[in-house]
Amino acid sequence: MIKKFFEFVKNIQPFIKESQKKVSHVFLPVQSFINRFLKEMIIALILAVIVAVVIDKYKEDIDKKILDKNLKAVATIVSSNSEGELTPLGSGFFINGDGLLVTNNHVIEGNKDILFAKLPTGAFYKLKEPIIQDKNYDVAILQFDAKETPFVQMGDSDGIRIGDRVFAIGSSLGWLENSVSDGVISYPLRELANHKKLIQFTAAISSGNSGGGLFSKNGKAIGITSSSLTIPPDLKKDVDAQNLNFAVPINDIKKATSGNDSNVIFNKDSPDLYYSKGVIAENKKDYDNAIENFKKAIALDENYVDAYFELGNICYEKGLYDLEIQVFEKATKLVPNNSDGFSYLASAYEDKGQYNSAIGAYKKVLEIKPDDKQAIYQLGILYLVQGDKDKASNLISSLLKIDEGLGNELRMLIEKAK
Repeated sequence: MIKKFFEFVKNIQPFIKESQKKVSHVFLPVQSFINRFLKEMIIALILAVIVAVVIDKYKEDIDKKILDKNLKAVATIVSSNSEGELTPLGSGFFINGDGLLVTNNHVIEGNKDILFAKLPTGAFYKLKEPIIQDKNYDVAILQFDAKETPFVQMGDSDGIRIGDRVFAIGSSLGWLENSVSDGVISYPLRELANHKKLIQFTAAISSGNSGGGLFSKNGKAIGITSSSLTIPPDLKKDVDAQNLNFAVPINDIKKATSGNDSNVIFNKDSPDLYYSKGVIAENKKDYDNAIENFKKAIALDENYVDAYFELGNICYEKGLYDLEIQVFEKATKLVPNNSDGFSYLASAYEDKGQYNSAIGAYKKVLEIKPDDKQAIYQLGILYLVQGDKDKASNLISSLLKIDEGLGNELRMLIEKAK
């Protein structure tokens, strides 16, 4: 580049001199200035070009180092059956040095074989336990039995803009590790039909890339590559478009971060960690483990309403009705305007046969949500249980307006009651 610049300067010198002659009678002061400082001007231009070249080279070196670092931290998720056969499921990337990995939930959902994370170096790490499996956000955070794993830096997906340069890393088609593609942000947060807000980008991804990383130009993870939507064949004749690629925003994961360090996710004292473990155990019907984790979450945050709700539901499953009542009473005090909380509490009172208390809880539901048909119906049933047909009958008209079927059902029950 510098050599070409020297040739350019050499070639234009005769033109400069000829121009000087033509305008000398008009711009004599300018000519004098140029003659005096021409050499200095050329040297300054040369130095500027050299500096620009050095800066470009420095930026290329930085980009390469960032890319190399991230390539080492992106893994292939594989499953191993009882016969030791390996099947690639998708991609993932480590977010700390202790084996914590992020991927899409759909990559591992329903898999019952042993899971491993395979790095490009050939290292295999066995899954120790899932920390988070969120179907709604399509996010999974997995703890692998590993130490000193390479990891990526977390970025801020709220700060991205249309046109920002990005690159994606994953295992295309399952075994094509370290597949890199680049592109730009098409739309920072695109709301799809399922109400998910995803990052839309142009960097190419394919089968096997799910769970891989979407990185900003400075190498920080801003998303988890999740899906690629293809234009339907019947629209291709009218639309000249490529695949539409999407990623889960990294801030959806950081929402569960405790503390001020955005790179520390789910530390040992995080109530979100224990709540998430409790949900996983609850889904597996491991109720004792779930109860233990929800209690730990509440111990760390006594205002953790969701933990109370989940704990109360498990108490019902376990037949722990006294504890169920205590839990939902606490929850309704924390969120006194939440009709669901009082519905849960009313059911808990019914489980213990405390019908007067249950009636009071259902009335509270209707204060908050007057058109709650289930609360009206259950209130009518409780009046019948207490032998008060008049109070039950008074609910029929309002219930018929909301749900004719339930209204007629309550009417028939009242008519058949002795």
